Amino acid sequence: MESLVLRLTKLGEKISGFGKENLDEMLHAAAEGFRLMSGQETVRIYLEDLTKGALACAYASGPFSSEIREVTFPIISRDAMVSSVFVSQYPAEFRNAKATGLSLDKGFAEKFDISASYLVPLTSQGKSIGVICIDRQNPGEIVSARGKAVLGDFQAEIGNQLDSARKYHQQLLLARSVEEYKKRETAAFMVRSAVRLIDRLSLASVLIPVSGKNGDGALAILASHSEEPGLKALYDEQGAIDLEKGKSLISKYVDDHGVITDDRLLRPIFFADLTQYSLQKRALTEQMALRSLYVVPRFDPETRRLICLVNYFTRDLYRFSEFEMGLLQTHAEMVESVINEIGSEHLEIRVLAEITDLLQERNEELQPFLTKVLSKATELIGADTGSIAIVEEREGERWLVVEDEEGNIIGAKNKEWLKKYIPPFKIGGPELPPDERSLTGYVAWSKQPKIIAHIEDEQRSGGFHRSMSDLIKSEIAVPIISGEELTAVICLNSLKPAYFTEEHKRILQIIDRLTSHHISDIQRIERLQNEVTRLQSDVAYKDPQVSSYRLGNIIGNSRKSQEIVEFINTVSGPIFNRIALWSKNVLQEATIGLPSILVLGQTGAGKEFFFNNLYNKLNELYRQEIDPAGELPVKKTNIAAYSGELTYSELFGHKKGAFTGAYSDRKGILEETGGGIVFLDEIGDADLKTQVQLLRFLDNGGFVRLGDNQERFSRVLVVAATNKNLQEEISRGNFREDLYHRLSELSVRVPSLNERREDIPDLAIHFLGKLYRTYRGKDEPRDDAPFLTEEAKQVLVKHNYKGNIRELRSILLRALFFRTGQSLGAADIRRAITDGMREVTTQATTKLTVEVTDEILSKIAHEEDFWTAVYEPYSQNLISRDVVKQVIEKSKTAAGKGMPQLARYLKAIEGDINNDEEERRRFFKFKNFLYKTVKI
Repeated sequence: MESLVLRLTKLGEKISGFGKENLDEMLHAAAEGFRLMSGQETVRIYLEDLTKGALACAYASGPFSSEIREVTFPIISRDAMVSSVFVSQYPAEFRNAKATGLSLDKGFAEKFDISASYLVPLTSQGKSIGVICIDRQNPGEIVSARGKAVLGDFQAEIGNQLDSARKYHQQLLLARSVEEYKKRETAAFMVRSAVRLIDRLSLASVLIPVSGKNGDGALAILASHSEEPGLKALYDEQGAIDLEKGKSLISKYVDDHGVITDDRLLRPIFFADLTQYSLQKRALTEQMALRSLYVVPRFDPETRRLICLVNYFTRDLYRFSEFEMGLLQTHAEMVESVINEIGSEHLEIRVLAEITDLLQERNEELQPFLTKVLSKATELIGADTGSIAIVEEREGERWLVVEDEEGNIIGAKNKEWLKKYIPPFKIGGPELPPDERSLTGYVAWSKQPKIIAHIEDEQRSGGFHRSMSDLIKSEIAVPIISGEELTAVICLNSLKPAYFTEEHKRILQIIDRLTSHHISDIQRIERLQNEVTRLQSDVAYKDPQVSSYRLGNIIGNSRKSQEIVEFINTVSGPIFNRIALWSKNVLQEATIGLPSILVLGQTGAGKEFFFNNLYNKLNELYRQEIDPAGELPVKKTNIAAYSGELTYSELFGHKKGAFTGAYSDRKGILEETGGGIVFLDEIGDADLKTQVQLLRFLDNGGFVRLGDNQERFSRVLVVAATNKNLQEEISRGNFREDLYHRLSELSVRVPSLNERREDIPDLAIHFLGKLYRTYRGKDEPRDDAPFLTEEAKQVLVKHNYKGNIRELRSILLRALFFRTGQSLGAADIRRAITDGMREVTTQATTKLTVEVTDEILSKIAHEEDFWTAVYEPYSQNLISRDVVKQVIEKSKTAAGKGMPQLARYLKAIEGDINNDEEERRRFFKFKNFLYKTVKI
């Protein structure tokens, strides 16, 4: 029971975290709680619905759930226990509902095969808001006395949150009903005016496309009018026009989705004598004696889907004049305007108000903000579910990601029971193979919104849909674009075909315009915070045994190290004064050029470490003087990692189409980091075109993106580093002399390790402690690192370092891994240094890898699976990449090279990945672990 109560508490916390837009999610969580405590699968939740004047079933699970949702109970009635519990606020129980229930309950129980029920009132601040029912098919007790008490506390805990969501949901339903009423009334006004416009008109009507529950199409009567009330009544009695082929005159021109298939209906059509045509409704000509018909279509030019069809009937054989037809066409245009615009203004105002309120909240993290945006969009538009996918670059390709392979939400999604797992979608258009196409991917590629009215048609034609649920029948997607940059795509789905309209598209575009800049800002801040966190982690660790830290964690026993500290302390103040001017938008200061620092030093000497400490110092000043809660913008890049146009693009950005693979506009890091600091490592490898543009940038802050002609401006501190002799590079023609002089206005040389031998003992203690914390086993104490003997320190001091700090760290890592005790002596260090020991280490490691691999495969063959035998140990640094690689290679021999066969052999999956969503998710997780995490 205690574990059930704990799970119930977590569900209560989950419900309290939802916003008022998440009624369905709250109801599912509430029902889950009642199922947990009762062990029954059938739960009904009724909410007071003043728009219907009844207790409406807002949630139902178990058999007959769809039919149960259609049945309401009176708010006040002595014939139904749901009503009695609602009024009395006392729980009730039927252990044999078919025999002892009230009159309405007996019929309900018989129809839906319910033998026993337990009913709990839902209350909020002392007022009834609904009733929760737990049902079972066999007579008897449903919930124990203890369980009833716990459920009573649970409903009291969630009542206020449910009531807020209930009211909001019903307000929206009422607003939609009012909008529909206004459309009907305005359309009725328009058809009245048509009949009075031309004397010979006997009846006018407006038809709009609708879909039935099974997706069958029809044209429903929005409004009709005749000066003869009996004629209008007869016409309205005929109801909707069936669009199935052969069922009506109009079905010759329009398919059952309301799309015009015959070009003749792209213009008005005149039927001189209706008696000469085969009609669905003979009453038109027989009982109503209507003879001539002028049909004016109004439709979306892009999709050819009807917006409305306006019919003008006469009782006499009558041919309209050119003038009259012109009048009627203008009239039909006004009818279309009414249908499109009446009511939408109210919804747009509501969207503006809701999103504006959201933007005024304190939203520090992206994912919660996106969840709120999605919830509001889904509820306001009336969609059944939806998601927001974030643009990510993976291995040189752009993807849209809602959740990662672990199931962690990156973007946003709601109603998880409809979209259990959403895999990454590749961004692309017609060039993608059909199985990689998706609506969100297409919208991201085209940067244009798109509506899919009928999922089945899109799938049959090889279009852009990737099914997450067979229940989804239509969808809409709109890109979220900030400036020129695509940041995300919002996608909504409906269980009804042809649900989404141009009005819905406009609403989502309003949401895009209101939120895109904010989303981009949050992303930029999160990227900056991640960069700062990584950077600060390098300067944060300080070993308690080391007392020579001078600045950050620069160890400064030697004079050379102290000079580095003095340099940082000397230049930080004036440079920060310059940065402060940028935050105040003092434009004149840009005329003297941008500041720069050139960092020289051998490979591995610690040039980036120098930068990290410089940044840390400047960031402290930034927080003291400008923004206590902020971070000074920072970016790092390695010039040697790029070549040609890619180097230019990395620094200055590019325009869409500037080179192969440039699928969208992109900011360079010098623009992204405006007002902050950029570290350019290996600047000596920059190509000449990049050097020219960088020189121009340093002169006045101006630059042009690749493939663009618009000059842009940014102001940053450029810290450039190189291990090359730039004077020699200049003499060879590889580096511009003017750029060298511009970069080296402030120049610092990071000494090699051989030049700062006094620092080596403390450096060794520092790195050994840091390495121990990184690689220690879970049972090893955090602060009990091995220690170096004085003899070991002397061996390290006397060693000639060719790889500088990196070499020292490598020696200590080997000594740490192959130590035999708590202390590391001179012999341990010598073995770690010698080349012979490297060969022994390699042999020992190989032997160890084979033994561990065989042990893992044995475990998988018997009691464990891939996740416990491989995934978890690797994640905890208990086995190496080489071990995982060996496991895969050996398994391929037995299982075959195909990934599905390999996954089954290693027990990463068990079922069918094509039909089981959970198994498919595990398979994607398996592949991504091997390809992206282990990098096999």
